[in-house]
This record gives sequence, C-alpha cells and structure tokens, in this order.
Amino acid sequence: MTKGNEALGSDLLEEFWHWAVAHYENVQLREGLLELQECSGLIILEAMFFAWLGHRGQAIGEEDQQRIRAAITPWVEGVVLPLRRQRQAWTDMPSMITNRRHLLGLELEAERVLAQLLIDALPMQEQLDDLATPAVDRNLSQLPELKDVATRRRVVDMFGR
Repeated sequence: MTKGNEALGSDLLEEFWHWAVAHYENVQLREGLLELQECSGLIILEAMFFAWLGHRGQAIGEEDQQRIRAAITPWVEGVVLPLRRQRQAWTDMPSMITNRRHLLGLELEAERVLAQLLIDALPMQEQLDDLATPAVDRNLSQLPELKDVATRRRVVDMFGR
C-alpha cells in the first residue's frame, strides 16, 4: 500500500468509525442491533459498514458481501467473539468488574481493527450522495442475518433517523 492509499484508508476509517459511533449512540438503533446480534448472530459493525456504504451512495453485491465476510470472519471468530463472551460471563460478578472493564477496552480495540478490515476488504468509491436509502437497503439485504424484509426495513428506518 502506498502512502497515499494508507492516508485514504486512514481517512475512510476515521470517517466510518465516527459515523458508526454517532449512529450507535441512537438508543433505538443500538437496542435493535443488539437484539439482532443476540438472536441471529448479526455482526453489528458489518451491518453498520453496509449502511454507511449505502449512505455514501455505494451499493454492494453478493460477491462483495462474501469477500467482506471472508476477510472479517477469522478476526470476529478468533478475537471479537471470545472477548465479548468472556466480558458477558463476568457481567454479574462484582469481583471481576476491573477485569470486565479491561475486556471492554480490548473489545473496543478489536472492533476498531474490525473496522479497518472492513475498509480494506472493498475498493471504496467516492461519496456519491449523503443519504441513499435504496443503497442502504440493498447493502443490508446482502447480510444473511437481515434477509427478512420486515427486520431489514426496521433497521434501514433506524439508520435513517
């Protein structure tokens, strides 16, 4: 990767990360995504990435989704999920509060690496428009966890707020 590409990747990472954090602060969106994570295994940051791409006007197809999923699965399964499971296991253990906070920090760092993997997995286009709901819906429809139309529409609506 050249210095120019590194700078572009870093800028895109910052743009996506700030967008994702700002949207995750929406309580309704956060609770909806956490529910989907729990019941269907949704990778929240992946869904947010697909929505962000749609907001930028970049539509993705099934091949893109498969390439992205292949790029992130080892990290998600090997790092993100084990950290999350351990942190959740310590939720009701007052004696582990310090360790739980430490794990939460590690989990956040792991999510940041996941964001970089998402950015690196797909050739990025210039931003086409600010809110492209059809592209958001199309992108999210590529996720197996959001194939149900009613569920996906609910998520698309939450991202639009």
